[in-house]
Amino acid sequence: MPRTPSRPRVPRINPAVVKDAFRKPATSEAGYYVLEKGKTLVCLRVRKTSVHIGVRHQSRWHSVAALHADMSVQEVEDVRMSALQLARQLQDGEGLPSLARGRSMTLAQLHQEFMADLKETRGDVLSNNTLKNYADVWRLYLLPAAGRLTLPRLTVEVARQIKREVPALVLKNRPESSSGGRYMANAALQQLYAALDFAYRMEWVTRNVASARLVPRYEKRRSEDFLDAEAYAAVGQVLRDLETRLAQGKESPLSLRTLLALRVAIYTGVRHRSELLWTQLSWCRLDDAVPRIGIPRAKGDRGSQGGGRWIFLGPDAVRCLKAIERPIGSEHLTVPGDKPGRPLFRLNEAWTVILRAANLSPVPVKALRHGFSTHSVGIIASEHRAQLMGHQGRPMTDTVYLHRHGPDLGRAAALVEHHLRGLLGDLPKDRAQISPFAQALGA
Repeated sequence: MPRTPSRPRVPRINPAVVKDAFRKPATSEAGYYVLEKGKTLVCLRVRKTSVHIGVRHQSRWHSVAALHADMSVQEVEDVRMSALQLARQLQDGEGLPSLARGRSMTLAQLHQEFMADLKETRGDVLSNNTLKNYADVWRLYLLPAAGRLTLPRLTVEVARQIKREVPALVLKNRPESSSGGRYMANAALQQLYAALDFAYRMEWVTRNVASARLVPRYEKRRSEDFLDAEAYAAVGQVLRDLETRLAQGKESPLSLRTLLALRVAIYTGVRHRSELLWTQLSWCRLDDAVPRIGIPRAKGDRGSQGGGRWIFLGPDAVRCLKAIERPIGSEHLTVPGDKPGRPLFRLNEAWTVILRAANLSPVPVKALRHGFSTHSVGIIASEHRAQLMGHQGRPMTDTVYLHRHGPDLGRAAALVEHHLRGLLGDLPKDRAQISPFAQALGA
């Protein structure tokens, strides 16, 4: 049984208790303890010449501060709260020993542990580009802002401050950012949330201060945005005007290579980076009976369930890809960039130029994919539409599927391309009219 204290417990340590302790010094250097009632563990240790406040836990004394007889109520309460916090930490450490490691771990150290675990558990299903994007978010935004903070000091207010600071940093480096840096702030918060969720599972923290409940995310632009017929007509006019200027040797804000890549993105509804710009020319089957691009690893591939997918091309998409110039050092790229051996990184800025010239409201490049999905309704069968967009279908390695369904999908891609070219104004109105998908595919 625990030993009964020689002196009665006090309801709460306050200035009166402290003064009484100074009036009754200990007769030996070992001193005596004045404990609070309840289970706070906070107490005074009274010696011959000094009085300390601290915590007595598992028969060990943990001093917090030395006291003096004339302390005010607020001074005593401040040191008492510090002692109470220490008591809670000691009790937490007893219940969850791993919390002690979390209290001394910095966010930078957590980042290393988190990324090592991510690569070990999901390295086979995450692309190198995805891992690089994660690393860039940490390197540019999270580590400079809070990398040196220990996990207990990483509060909700710190997470909110990161949310406010990231957009300003993005605009400083990329003033042309259409989202104002808000999407990158959401990405940074998501990475912070994932790391703290890992720490929670490891029992290094007791809550996740970056959860969306505590730190609301910036609202995203509606992903259903797409171009209507009038907008397609305006975009088509701008494309033709710029192509004409280049053909006449005049200056243009966009290169022919970029304009051709934009046309392919419009015709096919591809994810413009991973399924077009960053592809290899060797993946393209432009002269086959069913023209297509093979994507070895498509979005949504998961381990053994992957296998990539085919992007089926209409005749004008094939013309555009063949017309792209590939300088020395970039012969292997489908859409070369300005630097030899490097692909064109993205179409976001080029698309912004097109929209401004067409006097259209800003919409993301992804709107081209939504436009392909919307305007193909009634032009091709719904199952062909889903397969062309990569939502259904079989992997590239399924040659039987390609042999049986490839021709139909190729004709479906050509029909949608023909319809979209009509909306762009590239074709005369009499040629832009096409029959419903059932008749067209049966022809």
